[in-house]
Amino acid sequence: MTSATAARVDHVHLVREMLTPGERSALFASARRGEFVALFPGVYLDAALWQRMTPTERYRARVKSASLVAPAETIFSHLSAACLWRLPLVGAWPKSADVLAPPSAGGRSTRVFQRHTVGIPEEVELIEGLMVTTLARTAVDVASRLDFMAAVTVVDATLRRTAFPVPQLPITSVSRVDLTEALWTVPLRHGREKARLAVEFADGAADRPGESVSRVNMRRMGCPMPELQVALAGASGRIYIVDFWWPQFNMIGEFDGDAKYTDPEFLGGRTPERVLLDEKLREDDLRAAGHGMCRWRWATAMSVHSLHAHLLAAGIR
Repeated sequence: MTSATAARVDHVHLVREMLTPGERSALFASARRGEFVALFPGVYLDAALWQRMTPTERYRARVKSASLVAPAETIFSHLSAACLWRLPLVGAWPKSADVLAPPSAGGRSTRVFQRHTVGIPEEVELIEGLMVTTLARTAVDVASRLDFMAAVTVVDATLRRTAFPVPQLPITSVSRVDLTEALWTVPLRHGREKARLAVEFADGAADRPGESVSRVNMRRMGCPMPELQVALAGASGRIYIVDFWWPQFNMIGEFDGDAKYTDPEFLGGRTPERVLLDEKLREDDLRAAGHGMCRWRWATAMSVHSLHAHLLAAGIR
């Protein structure tokens, strides 16, 4: 088992490390003025930094801050491990950190730690100085507790990670077989069937959470399942990768999330206006080649009724 080192958490202040009552009083006074945010009792973060963080970054800061007051050799699991692995979550992150505890220790939790007595694994990974469950174990743990849509989103991203590793994270290869093996080796008390269904339906070709959500609602409405990330030629001969493709209807489906126009990975140095123009030119080229196309955003993807009406109007029966 890999040994953990102390996690580095910038701009975090621990009351227990302050040497004098005066230092502690000054911190509490600053917190009352709104200059610090209390992540946990005795753990404070600069408020200005907190305001600039996304919800995911805020939860990652909570988990790393919890490590500062955690016992040695603590293993972070479930949603805490998922956040550290940079897996997406459909829904809100919790306030406490998920950790594993041996069955003999009981599952009593606190404001800081949500303890899970589902077995201590022999293998762990080290991320940002914290010991976390492996990617496969994390996906299974999370899928056993989330609803089907959120679980599929996590498992899709887990399967995709093999082909698209994230810089600064451990390189790992996870297949559906790996997830199935993990599913039957983890001593789950509840949720094994939920996790199994998510693992069976998951597809690592799904590129983003919005595509995973769309696929789940397509399944719920009984829609013919599309092919994912298919290469199609436009009238110019240029090849494009499309999110969804129904060859029987000659129809392309595209999920348009905000990240396409705000995420540096998508922008690639372009302005949002340039991306919007490029998307229009791309669509015109594909339509000129005789392909139909329909697009939808988050509000439509999240609603089975809205997505059903949208795809029906596009001619997908």
